[in-house]
Amino acid sequence: MDRSSHLYLFIVLLQWLIDYSSAISAVNTDRSSLTAFKSRISFDPHNILTKNWSGEGSICSWMGVTCDSRYHRVTQLNISSMGLVGTIPPEIGNLSSLVSLDVSENSFHGPLPPSIFNMSSLEVVNLRNNSLSSSLPLDMCKYNLDRLKRLGVSYNKMYGKIPSSLDQCSQLEFLALYNNNFSGFVPREIGNLTKLQLLNLGANKLTGDIPEEIGRLTNLQGLGMSANKLKGPFPETIFSMPSLQSVDFASNELSGHLSPQIGNMTSLLRIGLEFNNFSGNIPKEIGRLSNFERLSMSGNKFSGPLPKEIGNLTTMYGLLLHSNALSGHIPIEIGHLINLEELQLEVNNLDGTVPKEIGNMTFLSYLWLNNNNLSGIT
Repeated sequence: MDRSSHLYLFIVLLQWLIDYSSAISAVNTDRSSLTAFKSRISFDPHNILTKNWSGEGSICSWMGVTCDSRYHRVTQLNISSMGLVGTIPPEIGNLSSLVSLDVSENSFHGPLPPSIFNMSSLEVVNLRNNSLSSSLPLDMCKYNLDRLKRLGVSYNKMYGKIPSSLDQCSQLEFLALYNNNFSGFVPREIGNLTKLQLLNLGANKLTGDIPEEIGRLTNLQGLGMSANKLKGPFPETIFSMPSLQSVDFASNELSGHLSPQIGNMTSLLRIGLEFNNFSGNIPKEIGRLSNFERLSMSGNKFSGPLPKEIGNLTTMYGLLLHSNALSGHIPIEIGHLINLEELQLEVNNLDGTVPKEIGNMTFLSYLWLNNNNLSGIT
């Protein structure tokens, strides 16, 4: 073997030793991170981590820990629904190969370590249903997280503004911040997250208008901003979202008319606009939504007749329009809604007779027609 061959083998061996040493160091860092996590657990009702996260063996065998097969780095941490109480240590950010973090359905409290948002491999963060209380870093998506697909922080005590930098997490498909204390405006930059399939910002303290940029989310299937303090009209751009199946803006302070363009939302299954300040007529074009399931617009100022075209919505199981200013007769076409389970038309100005066709609704469990000017049955 000549001199150059020896040199090549030496270089290869040296590189292998460097890689091996680096891998061992990284694995030890992962162990230290998980040990720090365990030390922050103040209550482990089933003794899962107390008994299992111990010993000198591989951390890849620990409960809730998944490693990659080549380097034995931690890629998934799933300790959901274990009844754990404690805080999340900053050392969590040292799990530099982590792809999925799920600590949902526990009782973690205290702040959310900013180091979580420095892990560039992360695709899934699920913190749902804990008692975490801090703000999200305003620059959380500026430097890392370019692979993040799912961010779930619902049912916590998070506060502060929703970061406008979220739009730089360009791979996001699922964003759920429901039931926290987030305040301020809905960032217009969210409209740049064109891969989003679900956006739920409900049950917070958000104010201002609904940004029209929401209409850019052409892959969105679920949109929820209920129980906030949003004002102003319903953006026309929402009616051009082809994939939207569920819309929930209940319990806000929205106003204006409902556009006839709602009839173009052929994928729409459910809409919740109850307890706002909407006015004007219910568009007859709503009758085009052949697969529609639930219409809830109670507690507004809708007026005029109940469109007979609603009778086209034969797959609908819920029609809730109570506490408005609807007038005129109840159309006999309502009897076509043979799958209806709940019909609430009370507290309106409806008159005439109650259509006998309501008797066709064999699945009807709740029927409310009181506080109108109705009489008899035809």
